[in-house]
Amino acid sequence: MNAANAPASGTTPGTVQVGYARCSTDEQDVVVQTEQFLALGVPADRIYIDRGFSGTTRRNRGGLDQALTAVWPPSVFTVTKFDRFARNMAEANQILTDLSDRGVPFGPGASVYDWNDPFGRLFLQTLATVAEFEANLGHLRTREGMALAKKNSKLKGKQPKLPEPARQSIRRRYAEGEASLADLATEYSVGRSTIHRIIHGPPTEPH
Repeated sequence: MNAANAPASGTTPGTVQVGYARCSTDEQDVVVQTEQFLALGVPADRIYIDRGFSGTTRRNRGGLDQALTAVWPPSVFTVTKFDRFARNMAEANQILTDLSDRGVPFGPGASVYDWNDPFGRLFLQTLATVAEFEANLGHLRTREGMALAKKNSKLKGKQPKLPEPARQSIRRRYAEGEASLADLATEYSVGRSTIHRIIHGPPTEPH
């Protein structure tokens, strides 16, 4: 199923769109999503952005909190891509239910969906499931890469605590706001200082 085939409707005249973006620390990422919002008709002063925030919970996402506060009927809560706003079913359900209770529709891209409509809800739940699956698949690949590197002992010289594939995944997930320093330290069973060096230090050179 795609957006073209799912039950949805465009915004009506007079509707104000409020945009939310979760961007990495790459400024080009911010520019691209901002341009996408402007093309969708979202006013520049109604675009709220979280840049490389720590953690995935709402209490750590100031831009999201501001966007949710700014949106009221007949406004539409708009995102450029579903996984920029929620990474799992629980988070998506919480936010979309809150929006629905306030009478605010949800707009991924140019379409608008009603969480109270059974077909609209099914489509959004499908998007949330795919986003969660992709995130979990990335975590699984990282763990498999770590296990393979350890088994084959391919790293020469003084072996870092984590292999380079894992270090790259840590940098990406932190930059995209998928996990905080504490989350990553717990997941990889290392100290926060190790995660901090991986994120803010130079990439490991291949031997």
